[in-house]
Amino acid sequence: MLMLSDAARAEVYDAYRAYDFFYPLIGSVLLGAQDGVVYADDDQNPTQVYVEHSFGFAQILGAKVRKFEEELERYLLVDRRFAPAKVRLYASYLPKFLMAEDYKNLRSWRQRFIIRSDSPTYEESKGRPLPEDVRISEVNSQNIDCIENAFQLVGRFWRTRADFVHGANAVVVSYKGDPAAICYAAAEADRRLEIDILTLPQYRGMGLGRLAVTNFVDRCFEKSLVPLWDCFTNNAGSMALCAAVGFTAAHSPYPFFTIAR
Repeated sequence: MLMLSDAARAEVYDAYRAYDFFYPLIGSVLLGAQDGVVYADDDQNPTQVYVEHSFGFAQILGAKVRKFEEELERYLLVDRRFAPAKVRLYASYLPKFLMAEDYKNLRSWRQRFIIRSDSPTYEESKGRPLPEDVRISEVNSQNIDCIENAFQLVGRFWRTRADFVHGANAVVVSYKGDPAAICYAAAEADRRLEIDILTLPQYRGMGLGRLAVTNFVDRCFEKSLVPLWDCFTNNAGSMALCAAVGFTAAHSPYPFFTIAR
């Protein structure tokens, strides 16, 4: 496996934009907007590419190359040379080695959801009155320190607090003056945003996560951005929340492999 040059990454990104399974976290690494590594079978004319975000999300792109997949299997599953604590592999198509019975226990299933601005459920959700003691705000340079103290999530995907303010389009729901829930983009690429959401344990069950997501989606539509929601199919809470806001399945569930060091 060869480390792909910045120029070659840009070419891979141009092709990646047309993929049915496009993930902003992967796109952000190819663009150099977020940290990660990119390996390929050839630097000048790559046929198969492996992209790994510094947080661990990864994807294999291109046509299958036997030697590259053999080297990738060793990297991921034998030597486990990756830097993150675990690799979270979007397997929108399965390389030969991941079809082996030995790796079946690493597999789970995720599904992508999308939302339309004219969704009746979304229209109903955003029309709800704001509960008493609840406030909605956007994350900015004035409140980012308070937000980070409450949620401690900036470094998961973004390099700096300034990057988070600029790129995450984050919306915070506060209850009685304290930050309670946040919805933000883990990454942005090609004007598509990868949604992440967190509600602090003491505020769960109050509908604050739904408020955060609804207002985040509002902000996306105002800026002509496309919010994308991916979650595990056995995550009942996440599946229910995205449906409650008006997201619908974009396609069937896809395999997802979690590989720990």
